[in-house]
Amino acid sequence: MIKSTFCTFLVLISTFSFAQNGWNWPDDPDMKTQAMEKQAYYKLLIAQSKYAEAMKPLNWLYKNNPDLNPSIYIQGVDCIEDMLKKNSDKERKERLQDSLLWMYDQRMEYFDNDAATMDRKVYEAFKLYYKSPAKYPMLANLYAQAYEMNGPEISTFNLNTYMLLAKNYHQVDPVKMPAEKVLDIHTQISEIIDQKRKNGENADKLDKEQAKTDAWLSSIPGILTCEFIEDKLVPKFRSNPEDLETAKKIFKYSVQAKCTDQPYFLEASEPVFKELPSYSLANAIGSRYLAIGEINKGLQYHEEAAKLASTNEEKFEALMGQAVANSKLGNKSRSRTLAYEALSAKPGSAEAYNLIGNLYFTSFDDCKGDKSKVMDRGVFLAAHKMYEKAGNQAQMAASKEQFPSIEEIFNEGMEEGQTITVGCWINESVKLQRR
Repeated sequence: MIKSTFCTFLVLISTFSFAQNGWNWPDDPDMKTQAMEKQAYYKLLIAQSKYAEAMKPLNWLYKNNPDLNPSIYIQGVDCIEDMLKKNSDKERKERLQDSLLWMYDQRMEYFDNDAATMDRKVYEAFKLYYKSPAKYPMLANLYAQAYEMNGPEISTFNLNTYMLLAKNYHQVDPVKMPAEKVLDIHTQISEIIDQKRKNGENADKLDKEQAKTDAWLSSIPGILTCEFIEDKLVPKFRSNPEDLETAKKIFKYSVQAKCTDQPYFLEASEPVFKELPSYSLANAIGSRYLAIGEINKGLQYHEEAAKLASTNEEKFEALMGQAVANSKLGNKSRSRTLAYEALSAKPGSAEAYNLIGNLYFTSFDDCKGDKSKVMDRGVFLAAHKMYEKAGNQAQMAASKEQFPSIEEIFNEGMEEGQTITVGCWINESVKLQRR
């Protein structure tokens, strides 16, 4: 065994005497020989899973040839991580943790690619210290640096973890990590996720990260509330209506905290839409205007939403918003047309068929001619047909109560089951049924 190990050691030295590209060996021949021996020896020890022993030749290299190659620090991290798993002494573990992060500092001092190295360092630091409040200031500083250096290139594993840190830090020290800063961090992470999505990264993975990030924020008592938005964000926006960043926060957090019924929601959302039009903004603003009875404004924003929609679901929502608005304005024919367009985007939608049914059901006074009770009640037959497609049993029953009686059908010389055409704006063929 000893002979085999020695032979392997000689082979490693021989190999690295020829493969020197990317390795900054000392100029001094004696030092170079020693460095090559140390490098070959630590690799041999790592191959044998002797991580603690491998640190001795590695430490020699850190002291005497620190710019040799990034791999001496990468493999040093592997060694220390193994030692941390096997060590239970508190003081010893603390020294090892310091050494682990020192490895990343050395890589940034002697080699390029600082952004990627910082990206890895902050995650390692998080794993070590996310349950240690005394380390939260250091972690927050590292995350801020990592995000500044990497932007949308920050690793996915550093997304929701930053939010968890912000949450934990705020809960133990709301002075040093105030609520406003927590919201800033949430916004920063969300914007990075949006950029990553636009860059073509895995959408499902990013959706999960956003969901986790939102969940961490929602779990902090007293932050994501209407009162907080009104007390902390709204005054800041009203003092400077050009402050789009604050306006965006008011919009986003109002939706999450279910505060869209507050006056500041529209106040902040409209300037954001003007500067940064998007489907989600247009749809939210349009829905809110409809809810408060400003129908024409609601219609306007739902029309904008339709222009900005990029998926069938978004097209459906925008068209249904327009259909509802036209219904409220009394434009029943236009409302039905829009509902059918919405059905093209989302076939079989109960919501769309219900709306058409409601349009028919409420058209008795609009369409009655007072010449035929049977034909006048045809609107309810047409409504029943739509409610049936929607699966709305309650409204089917309500419509049926308004069907003509068998006597009315007989007296007008008609037969149950025959096809009649409901006139007026409806122009729908239905089978004659009795109540």
